[in-house]
Amino acid sequence: MTYKRIFFSLAAALMTVAAVPCGARSTDILLEAESFQHLGGWSVDKEAFTLIQSATLMAHGCGRVVEDASTTLEIAKEGVYDVWVSTSNWTAPWYDGKGPGAFDLMVNGQMVASDLGTEGGLWHWQYAGKVTLGKSNSIVLKDRSGFDGRVDAIYLSSGGKAPSYASLKRGAGLRHVGGYDLVVCGGGVAGCSTALTAARLGLKVALINNMPLLGGNAVFGVRCGGLFCDNLYPGIGPVTCEMIGAEPDTRMDRGNYTLMPMNKGFLNTGAPLPSWSEVKDKVEHSTFIRVFDALSKEERAAACKMERDRIIKERKELALAYKRQQLLSEAGVDIYANMYIYKVETKGGRHIKSVTARSMRGGEDLCVSGRLFSDCTGDGDIAYLAGAGYMSGRESRSFAGETHAPEQADNQCMGMTLNWFACPRIDSGTFPDVTMLPWAMQCDSTYFIDTERYSWRWETGMTRDNALESELCRDNYLRAVYGNWAYLKNHVEKYRNYRLDYFNYPSAKRESRRVIGGYVLTENDIADKTVFPDATFTTTWPMDLHYATKDNAEKFPLWEWQTWCTNKDESFYTGAVHVPYRCLYCKDVDNLLLGGRAISVTHLALGTVRLQSTLGMAGEVAGMAASVCIKHSILPSRLYPEHFDELKVLMLDGIR
Repeated sequence: MTYKRIFFSLAAALMTVAAVPCGARSTDILLEAESFQHLGGWSVDKEAFTLIQSATLMAHGCGRVVEDASTTLEIAKEGVYDVWVSTSNWTAPWYDGKGPGAFDLMVNGQMVASDLGTEGGLWHWQYAGKVTLGKSNSIVLKDRSGFDGRVDAIYLSSGGKAPSYASLKRGAGLRHVGGYDLVVCGGGVAGCSTALTAARLGLKVALINNMPLLGGNAVFGVRCGGLFCDNLYPGIGPVTCEMIGAEPDTRMDRGNYTLMPMNKGFLNTGAPLPSWSEVKDKVEHSTFIRVFDALSKEERAAACKMERDRIIKERKELALAYKRQQLLSEAGVDIYANMYIYKVETKGGRHIKSVTARSMRGGEDLCVSGRLFSDCTGDGDIAYLAGAGYMSGRESRSFAGETHAPEQADNQCMGMTLNWFACPRIDSGTFPDVTMLPWAMQCDSTYFIDTERYSWRWETGMTRDNALESELCRDNYLRAVYGNWAYLKNHVEKYRNYRLDYFNYPSAKRESRRVIGGYVLTENDIADKTVFPDATFTTTWPMDLHYATKDNAEKFPLWEWQTWCTNKDESFYTGAVHVPYRCLYCKDVDNLLLGGRAISVTHLALGTVRLQSTLGMAGEVAGMAASVCIKHSILPSRLYPEHFDELKVLMLDGIR
């Protein structure tokens, strides 16, 4: 099958990079790092996008130098240019000394500057020097440390002045597409379920995703939790099961979930998937698979069971991402991958006309117009950019009278996580002692976490804005893992022959913005099992909320990285609650449906609905609702109560 409906913005990575005039002088050139032809060991990173409106390259080598990134630059005017590099001394928020992310810039085989990225603050223009350029030029980024050096862009100026970020003309042009009934923004499980449901109901659907693969947190190895039990409407769930590679299993089986004695509705994750041989050349490989494939034959043979099991799991997750792509394409969904939405155009601030996204690989921007939009970004980005009201942190007790709410509102939220694993190796090499990494968390004999891998307890960003400060929160997690591992490797005997090899770098978030909808679901609704006249999908998980542990908070105040959860407290147990449709549309933007963890709930209520499978079912409802709205040419706020009976029929019958 050819996937003519899948549009990857990778053109800039497949050809010689041409000079892009920018700034005040037509001879000035902006070279985006993510558009390099050969990335080597550097990784495309999206965490800084909200700060600089661009993807970046990162030398994420777990302390080992990564291979060079290189490209060829063709220019029209030969001559001498001043060179500026947009980079970030990423440890500056915590450490005043020289940062760890050192890299060199080479032009036409000559060193232009060394130790870039180690001074100054966060994203800024660092002067590299002067170069003489010909018509065709070789540009190389050479990592020096493996500790996450950052490059956004290289600016070549004939006037000797760095640009402001606001003045940059990024992107290689703008393409317009439109005529969609529904534009789904965000390609996680919720977004995929929304798009597939709507497309199968006959809508013309676009899906915009800021990753190359579909599945959101599931692609990062986060378990697709959430039970399919006690559903009010039996037609809800099958599409989500397709998206997560599962099948409903009504047998009493507590093998996967042991939190609470829920007697039915567990997931059987043995649904058939494409074979690895079928998909391995068609998907971007994960960190785990790339590392494993790079090991010597002897190292692969000596791999421990945990590592082998992890590789099997990663291959299944990538096969599932490929299957999502197949299913959506077959349903007629236009998939725009590797595109990060940064602009929303509205009419009168109340009605979205289009969204504009930027290529994560330096290609052209994309403007997508449609009748309805669905915000499945996870951070509520579309609602935020449209100026809609939202909630973040914990609401005060006076907001809704919630028993477990604090007296005063605060910025406490659940944080983000990253997968990491250290494995035994024949030659495990060395890792700097923690005292040699003054920018990392300073673990010692009085405090360290004795483990060779992450768990859900590894979490950071609990008092920060996980949407606008995504990179900061993620980088704090890097500091935690590096600091703890540096202590384990050098001071705990059982880890002497281990090597830190697997470390995901894109953040897997639990909470950020929650958009205000037609109704805000609260803890009281969960505890009282409120019966709503517009009830739709069912949530069954406990109000599972995470907060920093006391000892970690005392050791690392404001930058905690170990958590505990509330789900052992019986007062947080929910049972089945059927969530109202009114939580699935935006109150302030009349053609915006909501999906994913940004739906209209309080912080406490988010604890139960936030799981991927639960939100996938919410996505099915949103997709059904979109079809009813398009059929009757109404806005989402009018569906209930005017046409809710039609939505009921769809939820009863289901979509296949």
